[in-house]
Amino acid sequence: MDSSRIWGAETQHFHLLTPEHVMDATETYGKRLTGRIMALNSLENRVYDVELASTLDFGPGFSTTNVIVKFYRPGRWSEDQILEEHRFLQNLMEFEVPVVAPIEFSGKTLHRHSDTNLWFALFPKVQGRLKDEFNKEEIEQAGRLIGRIHNVGTMGTFSHRLALNPKTFIESAAQELKLLTPVDHISFQHYLTLLDQLLPLVNPMFNNIPTQRLHGDFHRGNIVWTSAGPLAVDFDDCLSGPVEQDLWLLFPGQDPEGIEDRDRFLSAYKEMTRRDHLRIEYFTEALRTMRMVHFNSWIAKRWDDHSFQRIFPQFPSASYWDQQLIDLRIQMGLIQERMTYED
Repeated sequence: MDSSRIWGAETQHFHLLTPEHVMDATETYGKRLTGRIMALNSLENRVYDVELASTLDFGPGFSTTNVIVKFYRPGRWSEDQILEEHRFLQNLMEFEVPVVAPIEFSGKTLHRHSDTNLWFALFPKVQGRLKDEFNKEEIEQAGRLIGRIHNVGTMGTFSHRLALNPKTFIESAAQELKLLTPVDHISFQHYLTLLDQLLPLVNPMFNNIPTQRLHGDFHRGNIVWTSAGPLAVDFDDCLSGPVEQDLWLLFPGQDPEGIEDRDRFLSAYKEMTRRDHLRIEYFTEALRTMRMVHFNSWIAKRWDDHSFQRIFPQFPSASYWDQQLIDLRIQMGLIQERMTYED
C-alpha cells in the first residue's frame, strides 16, 4: 500500500508519545500529579488516564481524582472541527444533558503541546460501566438521552464538522480505496465498481432531508451507565445529518426481539422530542451500508499506522475483499427493496 499519501511526518510524534509528554501536558492544567498513568484503548487517538494528587469537583455529586488526556490524531480533525465538538458538548452541559465535556483552563478547552505539536484536551474521568444488554427501563433511558441530545442539536449548526451524505461517506471512501496499491484481488476491483453503482442508488434518498447536529456514533460502547443513569461519551464523530443516524445503531437487528426493543427505544425518543415522523426503516440499510464502506476507507487511510496492521491483518487479503463484495451486494439489494417498498 502506498504510504506516501498518509500522514507520515505529521504522525511522527503521535507514535512516539512518552509518559513524560503526557505528564507535561496534564501539568499545564496547574494540578499536581501522582505519576500514575494508564494508556486506554483507542485506535484513532492516544488517550491516557492520569491520576491527580487532589480531588476535583465538577458539580453536585461529581468529583474525581483522575483526568483523561486525549491527544488528537494529526490530520484527522482541524482545530476548528475539534472546537466545534467542544462547543457542542458545552452546549449540552448547559442544558444539563448527561455528557462529558472537556475541561476549560487558561480560557481554552483545546491546547497545543509544545514538544510534540499535537492538539490535546483534558476530560474528567467518569466512573461507570458499559452494558451489552439493556433492560426495558434502560432502553427507554437511552431513547430519552439521545432525544435530549437531538433537542439541543437543533439549537445550532456545524460549519466545519463532516456532513453525513453519500458524497462524504461513499464517494470520498471510494477515492481513498482506489489509492490502495498493490491490491490486485479481483474482488477488490469489483468492490470499487459496485461503489460507483451504489452512489447513484443512495443519492436520491438524501435529497432535501432535514439535517442537524448529531452524536454520529451512538452505539452501546458510547453509553456509560452511572449511578445517576446513562451518560453519552465520545463525540469524536459528531456531524450533521439525519436524526436516523443516531437511532439505528443501538438496535440494528431485524428479529422480533430486536424490533420490539427498537420500538420501545423510539417511543421514548419521540416522547422526548415530539418527533412523530421518523424514516428509520427507510434509512437503516443505507446508513448501515455507508458505515461499512466508510469503515474500509478509515482503515485504508491509517494503514501506515502499525497498530492498524496488527488489529486488521486480514485487510489486504483476498478473503477479506471476497466477503466485503458479498456484503455490499446484499446491502444494495436490501436498499433497493426498501426503496421499492417506499414507492
